[in-house]
Amino acid sequence: METSRAHFYFPKGVFFVEGEDSAPFLQGQFSQDVRTADGFRAYGLWLNRKGKILADSFMLRISESRFLVVSYFGETEVLRDNLENRIIMDEVETRSAESGWFGVSVWGEAIDRVLEQAKLERPSGDGFSSCDGVYAFWGRRGEETNLEILFGNEADRKSMESSLSEIGIQLISAESVRILALREKRFQVGLDVQDSDLPQEVGLADVAVSYTKGCYIGQEVMARLKSMGRSRRTLECVSVSKNLEGNGPWELRGTDGSRAGELRSVVCDGAEIIGVAMLKRSLSEEKTFEVAGQSAVAICQAMQGTVD
Repeated sequence: METSRAHFYFPKGVFFVEGEDSAPFLQGQFSQDVRTADGFRAYGLWLNRKGKILADSFMLRISESRFLVVSYFGETEVLRDNLENRIIMDEVETRSAESGWFGVSVWGEAIDRVLEQAKLERPSGDGFSSCDGVYAFWGRRGEETNLEILFGNEADRKSMESSLSEIGIQLISAESVRILALREKRFQVGLDVQDSDLPQEVGLADVAVSYTKGCYIGQEVMARLKSMGRSRRTLECVSVSKNLEGNGPWELRGTDGSRAGELRSVVCDGAEIIGVAMLKRSLSEEKTFEVAGQSAVAICQAMQGTVD
């Protein structure tokens, strides 16, 4: 039996893109194809001209002239400014909701119960459902299927928390959600993934980048990297043998003392310390590294060989 769990959070980025040119405009900005039917959602990236990741988001196509952008960690104002600076003669505007948004991530048998509480239909695989300003779509918290439900009314939060408690659904913390994602190599853009990273380095090239949609910001770099076949760096989940001094990132060295990359951050999962490390791909086969004079670092066994 699946464990029912839920996590309440405030998404960093939520805003609408509206206007008669919204669809073609966004098609030239977003890494994923938005030429879909109304009621569908796409997961993709906002890239700069060098192909580096500014943020990720879900794009919900309400209609050809109205889209809802939702990002776990990309700031609303940063994302809006990024788009506003590129609007020239397009009939497009971005608009934030007047009230704050909150979300609930749900796993297991709780999914159907929460949908019922929110009076929403179960969304299709690439679609979303909505009712009275509430949206439901499938998220990216880990390998296990999870649903995201987004509310535009803070008053709904207490009601939903109360309802979940009454039916015995376990509420989990942001740290628990992050550990779940790390162990399943769902690195979070804005936490684990930085603006110096390429999609190919962090496992997002296949799921968040379209190679057939035509021109968009960063598209030339994406095409070039695809033809090369491999990136020079790879983001990994690692286990750390003991607590580290100072604040990250920490330089990582290989067994021969050569610089192998950096350990960006660590988090405790009970007695175990796990972290996020950006490694030179040429040295990642070593599997074991060290933070000089402090701790041994090893690529998590379950994660080996999973990077394209």
